[in-house]
Amino acid sequence: METAKRFGTENEQARTQRQTKLILLGILVLILIFVMLSLAIIEWNKRDLKKLVFMNPTEKTFMKTKTVSARVVQSHTETIYVNASKGAIQEIFVNEGETVAKGQQLFSYEGSALKAELGQAEINKQLAETSAKQLQEQITSLEQDLLEAESTTNNTGINDATNTTVTTNLTGVGDSNSIADNSILSINAELNTAKAASRAAELKVEKYTLEAEKLQAELNSLIVSSNTAGVIVNLNKNVGQGFQAKENQQLAIMEIASNDPFEIEGKLTEAEKAKITPGQPITVTSNVVANKIWNGKITEVSDYPIYKAPVNKDKDSQQEPIPYYSFKASLDSQKGLYPGYSTSLDVVLQSKQLQAVPETSIITIGKSSYVFVQKKGILHKQKVETGQKRGHWVAILKGLKDEDKVGVNPSWIVHLGTLMNLN
Repeated sequence: METAKRFGTENEQARTQRQTKLILLGILVLILIFVMLSLAIIEWNKRDLKKLVFMNPTEKTFMKTKTVSARVVQSHTETIYVNASKGAIQEIFVNEGETVAKGQQLFSYEGSALKAELGQAEINKQLAETSAKQLQEQITSLEQDLLEAESTTNNTGINDATNTTVTTNLTGVGDSNSIADNSILSINAELNTAKAASRAAELKVEKYTLEAEKLQAELNSLIVSSNTAGVIVNLNKNVGQGFQAKENQQLAIMEIASNDPFEIEGKLTEAEKAKITPGQPITVTSNVVANKIWNGKITEVSDYPIYKAPVNKDKDSQQEPIPYYSFKASLDSQKGLYPGYSTSLDVVLQSKQLQAVPETSIITIGKSSYVFVQKKGILHKQKVETGQKRGHWVAILKGLKDEDKVGVNPSWIVHLGTLMNLN
């Protein structure tokens, strides 16, 4: 009996202890909840509740674009070929990878035969110039002799006319005049011959001058210069000093990649060509350079197709080749882009100014879109028709006027209609 009582007492004590623990645990949970609620209330009271801000709809530019693939290329590459008619290569002045200026010498041909011809032409020219100079001096001397002879004849005639009272030997006077006339005729004949020879000599000077200039030009053409500023690429290692190209052989010795701004080059389908024309603005992105955008415009769209065979899995079926049209585009800036980079172009097909509101102003219920508009201090829910998005802005096609005051950031309180009159 005593044992039973003892067991009962122990059970009662155990229950009391468990109840005490549960009570204490409950108190602790309540305290914890109270503390959490207090903290939440404090934070709620401390936080700056976002107020509903109003603004008028604003005009924004919205663009319709078409995305096409393209690649960065050099704007121009000059290919220089070996000319078999100019002989063997004498010397190459540049190396691959070297930057050259426009007009800079690249390489030269030997041209030994031309040099010999030019030397002979210059000798002939000098001989002709010497002969022409001598003949000109002879002409000057003969002209002086002619003046003196004519002067002597005139003086003799004057003396004969004035001395009419003096007895003279008429036969002697006649002989003197005859001799003088013959002398003048002789000088004139010699002078005409000298002038003819002088003209011939001058023609020879002109002939050999032109010949020398032609040979010099041919000799100058043996030194090949760059027509563009750029970088030497694809220098042919098989073409060196002493190399002689075969007749009608078209062999490139080097290429010069232009320093002009890079271009974008790609292909368009028939459908894309119908929408894309020169002058349309573009934005360019590349997977190689993250978070970077370049601007530019379409500069050229070919009217002549390049045909590409379709990928035909069925060998028995026949399909027409697919036409593609090449295009080019220029960039406002090329920083960060290099030839060979693949790019994606967004071509602006259409650009419009449309009424717009911030994206946060739009509330979607089902398939309908709404904004909150303030009218006479009361908030109204206004149904709108939305269009394109541009960043954080949404185009409004219908439902708003320019003078409407639209809520920029309606909170959940506004959504539920609390504290506000919603019509």
